[in-house]
Amino acid sequence: MIFKTSIDRKEKEVEIEKITGKPYRLFEKIRLGIYGSPKYRIVDVFPEDIGIRRKKTNDLLHCNFELKKDGLAMYFRIVNEEYALVGRFNQITFQTSDSSFELQINGIAVKLEILEPKGHLTFLKNYYKHRSLEFDPTRY
Repeated sequence: MIFKTSIDRKEKEVEIEKITGKPYRLFEKIRLGIYGSPKYRIVDVFPEDIGIRRKKTNDLLHCNFELKKDGLAMYFRIVNEEYALVGRFNQITFQTSDSSFELQINGIAVKLEILEPKGHLTFLKNYYKHRSLEFDPTRY
């Protein structure tokens, strides 16, 4: 699901938490080694009728991800509008190669360019570790 977070940010964050679960606290992030994702460049978004591509811009669009307890949130900005694309772990599929990362959340497909390959691999390791059903944060 996609949210426009530049308006009523607190209300949108509550809705995002209902889908993705609560975010990790600072000490949990440090203990579990969750430092966020590197920056990715948005190449393409499908379907185009979701409202974010109507704005004509020549700017480079970048995004980053936040792992939450039950899902993933992708945050990005177009012109002066902020958006969040969110989903639970079971609603997310992706495919990655050396330079591209294609992600699908709830029927919205996003093609991204990997800007930091080392950071991307670290992010994927954290993603798989937290997505697995047997993940227990108390072990760490």
